[in-house]
Amino acid sequence: MIKPMYVDLQVNGHAGIDFLTAKSEDEIRLAARSLFNHGVKAFLPTLITSDLEMSRTASELISRVSKNTKDGEAKILGLHLEGPFISHEKCGVHPSHFITLPTIRKAMEYLTLGDVKIVTMAPELPGALEVIRFFVDQGVVVSLGHSNATPDQAHAGFDNGASTVTHLFNAMSKMPGLASVAIEREDVMLQIIADDIHVKRQDIALALRGNTKRFILTNDCVAPAGLGDGIFNFGEMQIQVTNGSARRIDGTLAGGIGTLSQSLDILDSLGIDKSDSLASVTTRPLAMLDL
Repeated sequence: MIKPMYVDLQVNGHAGIDFLTAKSEDEIRLAARSLFNHGVKAFLPTLITSDLEMSRTASELISRVSKNTKDGEAKILGLHLEGPFISHEKCGVHPSHFITLPTIRKAMEYLTLGDVKIVTMAPELPGALEVIRFFVDQGVVVSLGHSNATPDQAHAGFDNGASTVTHLFNAMSKMPGLASVAIEREDVMLQIIADDIHVKRQDIALALRGNTKRFILTNDCVAPAGLGDGIFNFGEMQIQVTNGSARRIDGTLAGGIGTLSQSLDILDSLGIDKSDSLASVTTRPLAMLDL
């Protein structure tokens, strides 16, 4: 077993358990133990775009487990809400019928889910800038992602308080677009998946050139992580895992199944300083959450 030390800010599930559809505290704990055994010391369970009441049921289970971390379990730090204020054009495997425009009223409803630490949203949506400011005022980190923003729209999102991006290059406008703006701005934390599936190594090297003090590795793990090949449930869909890749049955990339140790090895192959890489999975994500 890898010594648990890593912090992962985007975990949809593990060991066959999808946090959004988990049925019991025991299932949440099963996933937390599996993460611990794969080196994760603490994490943010991530709920993708869904019906609010479905998210509420999931968050209540997660909250109860978070209050009593047991030996051999990764610690739950709060919640990452990935949606529902995202772009239809860049929704990936998020159910499009649950995507909605951001309003203060809806934002307040989602904050009732519990200890929300990060919200991923698209800055180009009508009302988004006001909602970004609202979340930030409530102490929530706003991460721009699942977005088709123009450079001007991306800048506006960051200027209004967003401070990071969700899985850089994936499910976003690229060059020019949200990705290029995030790389350009020195006040933006770059969350990126390094698993040889989501982002090519040369693109990782491009993004981190001169930016090795402001990136965070994440896995975006989905339920099949840790189980090997097969067909598994993820929210309302089924995903197939083959050759290290998790995809919806239609071929759409559905998330990660790798480990942060593997990600660190990839960064090592790119010549990234080990101290910078290690900070990206330990102190840096905690600092971004002000923990």
